[in-house]
Amino acid sequence: MFKKILITSVLIMGAVQAYAQITPAYTYNALLLSSQYYDGTARSLAMGNAMTALGGDLGALSYNPAASGVYYYSEFTLTPSIYSGISHSSFLGNNTSAVRSRFALANLGWVGAFETGRTRGLLNFNLAITANQTNNFAFRSSGSGRQNSSSYLGYLAATMPSIHGSQITMQDEYDDSPFYRDASWSQVLAWNSGLIDTLNGNPTTYIGATENIDRNGNFFVPGTLIQDYYRERTGYVQDIVINASGNVDNIFFFGISLTLQSIWMNDYTYLSERAANPSEFSITGGGIGFTDFSREYQLTTSGIGVDLSAGFLVRPVAGLTIGGSISTPNWMFLNETWVETMQGHTDLYGSAALESPVGSNSYRITAPFKWNLGIGYTLGTFMAVGVDYERVDYSAIRMASSNGNSTLFQYENDYMKSGYQAVNNIRAGIELWPLRQMAVRFGYNYYSSSEKNFDNTRHYASAGLGYRTAGGFFIDLAYQQQCNFNNNTFSLYGTYDNLSSPVASENYLNWKLLLTLGWRF
Repeated sequence: MFKKILITSVLIMGAVQAYAQITPAYTYNALLLSSQYYDGTARSLAMGNAMTALGGDLGALSYNPAASGVYYYSEFTLTPSIYSGISHSSFLGNNTSAVRSRFALANLGWVGAFETGRTRGLLNFNLAITANQTNNFAFRSSGSGRQNSSSYLGYLAATMPSIHGSQITMQDEYDDSPFYRDASWSQVLAWNSGLIDTLNGNPTTYIGATENIDRNGNFFVPGTLIQDYYRERTGYVQDIVINASGNVDNIFFFGISLTLQSIWMNDYTYLSERAANPSEFSITGGGIGFTDFSREYQLTTSGIGVDLSAGFLVRPVAGLTIGGSISTPNWMFLNETWVETMQGHTDLYGSAALESPVGSNSYRITAPFKWNLGIGYTLGTFMAVGVDYERVDYSAIRMASSNGNSTLFQYENDYMKSGYQAVNNIRAGIELWPLRQMAVRFGYNYYSSSEKNFDNTRHYASAGLGYRTAGGFFIDLAYQQQCNFNNNTFSLYGTYDNLSSPVASENYLNWKLLLTLGWRF
């Protein structure tokens, strides 16, 4: 068992080291899966999810279990949504834009209110179950440009371990043994596709199909390469909240929740190089007749998470409410699979298209505990105002193997401990009822940066409308827009032989549109 875990870890770490420039690393995914940007119902989103102290909304159960305690009636809600991520990229002097949108179920929930028949003490005992989306991973970016200073195939050749090519040669199309050597899976695919080769008389020194050698023995790219990249991510984190709450004298409300998370995320990356003028890479010119190559990599992560939380609401005076909650760490149990394909053409070796075996691994992420405090004020049936504060320390994220061995992720855990930090998130919202059946809502979210050396602060503004009938049916609409761009800069591959990889710069933001249909009975 230990040998299997060790081999899997070595393979994954090899993949991370080789492709951290364009392929997501474990530390990034751990932060991504641990972060929560609440959706819930259209009402809660429109009010900036500032419902910790106000309660009375199924979307708020993801951050305060006492939110269901204020219900005096039963309720059912259904909230479909549209989420869209927008990116602008700059790569080798060219600018491109991309959009990735997806439909989702932001909320599906039910709460049942049960009177105890008492006039003092515990007046209501309520039960609720709801599914609230707490993260959406839709993202897409791309870039294209020309350069002749370095190449991805040159990088693979330069970083190849000092091993004989026969050790990573596939005997047939289905031979997967070379993929369990010291070379990365990309290097194995490139070697067997004829996209990297060894020097004559030196079977452990490699050269890329995009390279030649000058008189001094230096490697160089003899012509212009057209380089393209494409990245796409999709997926979600869905909280399934099983909740119980109570009402004591209409003054104190309490609740506890068991939250089960459904987690799914798919990352896809594509990178290609093409000869702008194939004659510059011809065999007669000292090359092997390189024409083009492309690499695809797909990583799918899925699993479940679980945590427990407790919360309260108190009304010290009429109109004023104070609320708070705390949750245990979120324990995530994840499985991932990855596969890589490579294809290309050279005059010397012809065309080839190969696929790696499907790699797999199971591991754990322990996300940090969080706590919320909120204050709310209601003015009759005309106005409700809420302000929330949330604290989460992302430097406490920890990873371990499926059997709990954290030493296999020592590098990642040390990196997260030193590179991530605690965040102070602010949520604020207001609801106005200018007409008896019509509501207008506004909200704001501030998420402080969870990384010390990279600013991923986010600001969101939201607005919405609500309509309620006398028969118990209601409909709410909400729109949320990220107000600032987040920035990201990455290299397509690592530096080799003092040659730098081209750098891509991205700016991105997102928006959401939610529609809630609800019934009170």
